[in-house]
Amino acid sequence: MIQVNDCRFEKTARKTLKTSGLDFNGFVQVVQKTFSVLSNETFVLTTTDRIIVDADKFDKLKDGTTLYLLRKPNQVLPASIEEEINFIPHYNTLIESGTDEYFIEGQKSLPSALAQLVDNALSATAKNTGVRSIEIRMLFDKTCGKSAVVVLDNGCGMTSKQLNNWAIYRLSKFTRENSTSESEREGYTRPEPVRCSLNSDISYFGVGGKQAAFHIGNSVRMITKPRNSPDVHELVLSKDEFEKKEKNKEDVYKGTILNRKPGDFSHITHEESYLQDIIKEETRKESFTAVVITGVCPDHIKYLKDDFHEWTRQLAHIYHYYIHGVDGNHKMDQSQKSDASPKIDILVTLREKPPAGLRQKNLREVQDDLQTLYINSAVDTFEFKATTSDGGSLDGILRYHPFLYDKETYPKDPSAPQVSVEEDDDENQSGTMNRARGKRDIFECFWNGRLIPYTTISEFDWCRWPNKSTLPLECFSRFSGVLFTNDKFRVNASKQKFMDLELKLRHRDTHFTPVFNVQKASKNRNIQKDFMQWLEKCHSQFDKQVKFLGYSKTVTRTDVPTKKLQHPWAVFSAIELDGKTYKAGDLVKSQRTQPIYYGKVNTFFLYGDHEGNVFATGGEVEITRVPEALYDNYTRTIPISKIDRSATIESIKRNIESDIDKLPEKLCVTWPEGNALPQNAVISAGTPLACKTLFGKGLPLAGPCITNKQTIRLPQRSRESDIRLQCPNRAERFIRPTSVKASKLEGHRVARR
Repeated sequence: MIQVNDCRFEKTARKTLKTSGLDFNGFVQVVQKTFSVLSNETFVLTTTDRIIVDADKFDKLKDGTTLYLLRKPNQVLPASIEEEINFIPHYNTLIESGTDEYFIEGQKSLPSALAQLVDNALSATAKNTGVRSIEIRMLFDKTCGKSAVVVLDNGCGMTSKQLNNWAIYRLSKFTRENSTSESEREGYTRPEPVRCSLNSDISYFGVGGKQAAFHIGNSVRMITKPRNSPDVHELVLSKDEFEKKEKNKEDVYKGTILNRKPGDFSHITHEESYLQDIIKEETRKESFTAVVITGVCPDHIKYLKDDFHEWTRQLAHIYHYYIHGVDGNHKMDQSQKSDASPKIDILVTLREKPPAGLRQKNLREVQDDLQTLYINSAVDTFEFKATTSDGGSLDGILRYHPFLYDKETYPKDPSAPQVSVEEDDDENQSGTMNRARGKRDIFECFWNGRLIPYTTISEFDWCRWPNKSTLPLECFSRFSGVLFTNDKFRVNASKQKFMDLELKLRHRDTHFTPVFNVQKASKNRNIQKDFMQWLEKCHSQFDKQVKFLGYSKTVTRTDVPTKKLQHPWAVFSAIELDGKTYKAGDLVKSQRTQPIYYGKVNTFFLYGDHEGNVFATGGEVEITRVPEALYDNYTRTIPISKIDRSATIESIKRNIESDIDKLPEKLCVTWPEGNALPQNAVISAGTPLACKTLFGKGLPLAGPCITNKQTIRLPQRSRESDIRLQCPNRAERFIRPTSVKASKLEGHRVARR
């Protein structure tokens, strides 16, 4: 059908002419007759681009083309002419849509593509009264025909009309005709709220199944049978068929649905013999859907074979809570699972050419997906809820992973690339290392119960480390989190990322409340206060950070200001801390003290009744500052947590040597008024002294001393580069050595050194 516009005169005319069975000359005759063109009249037929139509051009005209009938090629149009166009998307829109949708730098795309097909199967089985069975079959035995990836489910199936709707790109559940249940046929109905939004409402946008199928291969065959129907319906979408139709100028988006009886494989070719077994199974099923993908990319086949454990683990992670229920995969609580736990089996089988044989895994058996690791290494949880102004609902859980004995128990991500300790550690403000969560964000995010793998939340204001917290910073790196949202929070079509989650959760109208039982949130509670109390409890009860060794006795410490905490204190000679052993006599450096102490360990204290070696948090260490000649056996007791674990023996010794350099090499005391004291003389305490001190090299180290208990000996080396004296009024004064004069010492008594 060709649209011809007669533009020869001011009054235009338009007619639709058939070209079937006509060559160019025959078509020209039809034009002349239709528009009363005289035999001796000059005219020309052109396209709207003013290309003159001749016999060659005529053969290439497409259905619906608009032509001008003009007196000459460059004639000005007498009036505006409308041209009908057709802008049906190219079939590449369908077959290449997954290429960009599933691309995440540094990540494999196949687990996300397979997850889209599992999403459809979960939605289809949502109303099953028995077991919801989903199987992913990898058929890579070429002796049985083409390689294929098949996803089967025992869900509600699709009618012929519903299968037609499935094929329409971007026909979402909100606009789709003839929904899968009677109650939904007049429009989409959002499911009732359930805990963690595990509502199976995850087949959503009308694009995922087709994107996934054409990302995996180049052809997809849909085979389905709805409940209470005797017929099976089949539809094939194929890249080769699209290309063939385009070449033959046929409508690419027209196809056929094959309606047949169950078990009939008479239409299957020899190279598709693997389909015979799938079709034979139909007679035993009340309803089902099978998605059969062929033309699988060789790179995909290699990945599915070589990394079988990796991608099945990722699928187990994505569907963890659908497989195991709202409480997750607790290894120790299998016997306590309620009858309400989901009956969902997701089975993966991979068949290769013998002798490789068959590999099979039920995702319920996966024990190393990240959520399983989080759940089984946690000792306590903190639950909370959040709501947004537009009806968004969120359930959240924090899990505490304690420090036990000599290591953090926070799980490593088994899918993450291996990195060195130096790259993985975070250094905090005080110089210690965070070796628990490291640089990972706290929260993994689930949408309608399934993981959205590439959106994470770092923290919220109420669970961030406050500057004035008495808890060690390491505690804030020992909890993981999970967020469960409903569909008021938007995700992209491939379900790999949230689009607005963090923006909504940080909005001032979003309210967080702690939950103290499964059913109810406490609206009037301060979530930050409750969180801090929970974290303090976890740290005090579950962290076992220090191993105390060499118990000797239990003592009362009068230096402790709180009287009721002065007893009992167990005394130990050594500890193990973060893989290092510290014992009496070792050199250590303090951190977060004023000033920083460099000293020698005397002993370790742990509050409570303890005997023998024990693991515990807290504790204190008594150190003597060194060099002792400078600090005169000055001791200090500090928390063990203030030992700088990053300090090396070499750096500590360098600082001690630097302190030693402050001492004068030699000291000489003279008596200018002739009232000299002989060597080793003994005088009464309080005797006035008048002396003159000289500092320098080559002078003998000697001086007077007072030997009874009320006097203090002048040490062989000065304690520090200042001389400390006490006046009669007991005020203390420091005098730099370079400024000491006899007149300044008159009437002073040596105070402590």
